[in-house]
Amino acid sequence: MIQRPCQVFKTSRSVRSVPFAPLQRVLLAPRTLTKIWERFERLARFAVLVLGSMTLSFSVVTMAHAQTTSCSLLSGVVHDSTNAVIPGTSIQLDSLDPIFADSLGHFRLACVSPGGHILRISFAGFSPLSVNIKAPHSIELSITLKPEVVQTDVNVSDAEDTPAAQNSATSTGPSQSLSGNRLQTLADDPDDLLRELQQMSAAAGGNPANAVLSIDGFQSGDNNTTVPPKSSIGYIKVNSDLFSSEYRNPPFHGGQIEVYTKPGQKAFHGALFATNSSAWMNARDPFSVSRAAIGKQRYGFELTGPIRKDGSDFLLNLEHRSIDNFATVNAIGIDAAGTQTSIRQNVPSPQRLWIGMAKVDWQLGPKNTFMASFGAWHKHQENVGAGGTSLAEAAYDSEAYDHNVHLTDITTISSKIMHEARLGIEFDGTDQTPNSSAPQLQVSGAFTSGGNTSGAKRDHEIDVEYNDDAILSFSKHLIKFGSQFEFLRERFRYFNNFNGTWTFGGGSAPVLDASHNPTTQVQTITGVEQYVRALNGWAGGAATQYSNATGNPTINLTQYREALFFQDDWNILPNLHFAWGLRYYTQNKPMVHNNFNPRFGLAWSPGTSSTWTLHGHAGLYSGRFGAHNYAQILDMDGRERITSLVYTPSCPGSFDPNRCNAFSSATPVTSNRTIQPHMPNLFYGVENVGFSHTIAKHWSISADYFITQMWHYTRTENINSPIGDQPLGPRPLAPHQNILQWQASGRGYGNVLYMGFSNQSLKRIPFSFGAVRANIVDNTNDDPNFSPQMTGSNVGEYARRIGNPLWNVFGSTSAKLPLGMQLSANFNAQGQQVYNVTTGFDNNGDGNFNDRPFYAQSAAVCSSAMVTNCAYTTPWGLLSPSGSGATLPRNAGIVPWTFYLDGNLQRTFQLTHDPKGVHPQALIVNVRSSNALNHLNVTSVGGILGTPLFGKAYAGDNGRRLEVGLRYAF
Repeated sequence: MIQRPCQVFKTSRSVRSVPFAPLQRVLLAPRTLTKIWERFERLARFAVLVLGSMTLSFSVVTMAHAQTTSCSLLSGVVHDSTNAVIPGTSIQLDSLDPIFADSLGHFRLACVSPGGHILRISFAGFSPLSVNIKAPHSIELSITLKPEVVQTDVNVSDAEDTPAAQNSATSTGPSQSLSGNRLQTLADDPDDLLRELQQMSAAAGGNPANAVLSIDGFQSGDNNTTVPPKSSIGYIKVNSDLFSSEYRNPPFHGGQIEVYTKPGQKAFHGALFATNSSAWMNARDPFSVSRAAIGKQRYGFELTGPIRKDGSDFLLNLEHRSIDNFATVNAIGIDAAGTQTSIRQNVPSPQRLWIGMAKVDWQLGPKNTFMASFGAWHKHQENVGAGGTSLAEAAYDSEAYDHNVHLTDITTISSKIMHEARLGIEFDGTDQTPNSSAPQLQVSGAFTSGGNTSGAKRDHEIDVEYNDDAILSFSKHLIKFGSQFEFLRERFRYFNNFNGTWTFGGGSAPVLDASHNPTTQVQTITGVEQYVRALNGWAGGAATQYSNATGNPTINLTQYREALFFQDDWNILPNLHFAWGLRYYTQNKPMVHNNFNPRFGLAWSPGTSSTWTLHGHAGLYSGRFGAHNYAQILDMDGRERITSLVYTPSCPGSFDPNRCNAFSSATPVTSNRTIQPHMPNLFYGVENVGFSHTIAKHWSISADYFITQMWHYTRTENINSPIGDQPLGPRPLAPHQNILQWQASGRGYGNVLYMGFSNQSLKRIPFSFGAVRANIVDNTNDDPNFSPQMTGSNVGEYARRIGNPLWNVFGSTSAKLPLGMQLSANFNAQGQQVYNVTTGFDNNGDGNFNDRPFYAQSAAVCSSAMVTNCAYTTPWGLLSPSGSGATLPRNAGIVPWTFYLDGNLQRTFQLTHDPKGVHPQALIVNVRSSNALNHLNVTSVGGILGTPLFGKAYAGDNGRRLEVGLRYAF
């Protein structure tokens, strides 16, 4: 049977990890090292007990039990000629008892004596293969079985650039494995690399921004978006097996990106690199009226080698980035005469970033490997938040950092039992300094000026993560179970809206005569007209709303999370596999439990040719409440911090946001957030069927279909909305108070269809291509703070989420050109993303500016009601910002398609006669481009009815970027 994409079966990261392979060499350490290790073990166990982690571990085999014979690890992966892995393959070393490859085609021989050996690989329907190897072997073997009768003999060298090693980099379908040449085709810049990986993860049907990123098995907090230097990465797995009980996210939620760093090498190697991108090389950004001085420089080094002769290695990486970027402001300025002026500005937004990593791998014995790493990341960025309709004064400067320590211990207790323990401690945070402390001024659909509402924000976090896994390998079962524990300590200083915000969103106002005096007629005006009246002191010029917050900005939060999982991969027959698993999750703040998630999967390859694989899956998934979302509950608690709203605040004379006192003659409405008592957790139910098929000349096609139901989805409702849509009118619970309550009242459903084809066996142009149609709708927008436009009503609320495209098309290829040149490309396109269309003001007085326009019969109907200028012609028909009856559904707007083509042209010059020697030297020159097509990738479309930018694109992603790189490797 051939393992295919979306297969449920899962094995340990350590079982298949290339980085661990060279670390299993023998080291008979001195007795002092044994004592140090024993003390570390006792401290680690004590720390786990203190933290309350329910660890499921096996006793660690220490050096006191080390074997006296010298041996090393031998691992590899078995696949067919299309690079689809073959699970259950028989692996026999010399005359020993055979073992079997796991469900991902990986095998592992924990203790292989030095010298020559014969490895025999066999599987029904494929020609048996004999491989001559020499131990120790520092890299993972890549074995290809062919459906032939002829016996084949292969010699596998230890060189890392052998074809066998490179073949393991390819995969098909929504699950992808990236290493070797395939990894090198990806972007070198960490931000561009993350974007490409997130786009790949969207092949499962989710929002790219929601992908879960883990580094060497550590997820590291709620918002981990820090990728290590590319030169330190050994391989990457994208959506490897999202139906495994080891993972928490459903396949369509955002995907899974697993990055594994390289091990140290047994010989000293290193590299120096630099890249440059000058202003003349880069295209003008969308909506910018002039070319800005856009540029980027990167430089750094890497060094790896042994600490001792055998059994200990190190890896060092350090790089610096200097990016001169610009944000494009595309706003509409308004003066007292009502003149609208286009504001087009290039606002400098430079970035300076340091990123580095130090890693040590230590062989504590023939069966025990210890790894320790320290990663550091620091980023300074200016004018964050500027761009689109936000002016430079409304931006802020940011200092962000992320420091982490990762400790991993892997113990091979026997040929059938393995134990893996990981302890991670992360310190990260962000400090923001606003460009202005003045009140913010928002004129809907035109511009945002004044100070940034975040204020002088300080967000610091300590995250402790402990994972403990055990892997049991039997003749027909591969069992993995473990614990995933996390402790977060958050320290915030939130000055959110302490400076206050004036909002001009429009609304009802009297019609003015020629002398600007009010008449008896009433009309609906836009925020722009409302602002003009305010500047002149005319009737109807009061702002729609003023809001601010006061009180204690300090928020302290401690959160615990614990997940237990069990996964069994059962080879019922050579061509029939069944997997099942169970996951349990609990956390505090808010407290949720009773989250039991069973998962099942079945795969079958009919016939003896193994060209077809049919599979099906079903599983239950639970949600998770992030610490930053829960902090927003505390931020609006109504006691330590008071949030106030004033509707139509009066400002005598000409409006001045710095002088006007909104509370002088108004009754404020306070707002606070709460949680529904005994609120249950979110649940997803997901089912899947699919197939993969290998046709002539190694072409592979595959397809998958998912359906899902979601219930107990968290969203917010104002349970004290005013009666009669009057903000100061009667309310059911308390006067003049908005109570925004987290509730489990959200629902969702949908389906995802994936289709793909590839041919990675082509010598000159291997490629893969796929497309996903994800039609997932809900009434929550996947945001616990999202509120429907009307409390208690779901009319028009079911819609696709903002950020989730209906279509995601992707592909990658590489080509060998004359003169030793190599060209590679990664393509991604997303279509029919949605945006919401709103009125710009609060029709029902519930404190939320998310009301959608009404369908209008005709402009004449509006006039007969003594109201003028209330209907607008739109792609959805005549719409009015006020009225009664049916409203436009949520997220009715469609964003134009986005197209990204990233390319790289590379040439390697060998500087030594033997490139496979111990110390080869090479010079690599490359030219890399992102958004090579220079396509206008729109990110924002005006969605406020009647405003100058309504229905128009006003912000977009970067234009074409080009950089030249030089790398000296030794």
